[in-house]
Amino acid sequence: MTSAPAFGRAALALIALTSLLTACSPADDHATARALQHIHGLAVVPQTGELVVATHGGLYLLDRLDKDADLSGPIAGNDFDAMGFTIAGGAFYASGHPGANSPDHFGAGNLGLIRSDDRGATWQNVAFPGEADFHDLSVSDVDPRRIYVNAFGVLHRSDDAGRTWREGIGIDAWDILVAPGLPDTVYATSSGGLLVSTDAGATFRPVPGAPRMGLIAAFADGRLVGTGVDGRIVYQGADGEWTTGPEYRGTSGALTTTPDDGIVLADQRGVLLSTDLRSWERLFAPPEH
Repeated sequence: MTSAPAFGRAALALIALTSLLTACSPADDHATARALQHIHGLAVVPQTGELVVATHGGLYLLDRLDKDADLSGPIAGNDFDAMGFTIAGGAFYASGHPGANSPDHFGAGNLGLIRSDDRGATWQNVAFPGEADFHDLSVSDVDPRRIYVNAFGVLHRSDDAGRTWREGIGIDAWDILVAPGLPDTVYATSSGGLLVSTDAGATFRPVPGAPRMGLIAAFADGRLVGTGVDGRIVYQGADGEWTTGPEYRGTSGALTTTPDDGIVLADQRGVLLSTDLRSWERLFAPPEH
């Protein structure tokens, strides 16, 4: 007999809950483990404090930011490869690729931009179905009509919730972020350092003094946080100066912030929470394949 892998409580709860609700077979357990090994995005639901974990096999929900929380999913049984996931204006936005149990209207190949207004229960196609797979997209928190996507090195912008689009500047961006409260201000991480646009993506310039980073997120007051290229979190203090935070391991798959200025990160150890910006508490470990 082989010993059970050392799951966190949330991951064990996920397997158990999925088995109870959907009569999971061992193959389904394997699919769940595989999904949680590939986390593409994280986002806190503002109204509830729940954490949405966007994975290679659908969206999973952590009911609170605590190591004893329960994790369930995939939401609505939809096992799509959820990339570029973000929450804005009460809606979920994503891109990626359909899964075996995705709705027929997802089509085949690339999802383009999709949107859910019922917390992932159902989705609607917004733009570029079958054409694009956006690893990076960002929606303004104060004007959800303003959407930015990074498509093959070119920034595209919509001012009308995705009905029409404007092609912007070509930019080798690793990650993009609309600044909180400022729909015309967009940050982009790149091999050349942190860049900013204040004209809705028409032009970009370097951010003086900013460290190089891969992923980028923001606290509610607009201060930035990112995964530094040296394996440590970097963030702006109250005075705007950059500070070094805790280490991360391997390649970080996702980064977000909490309403009370904590950060949540996915790396090879699982999903981690830092409330003091100095150390981590592991919310759950990824199941083994």
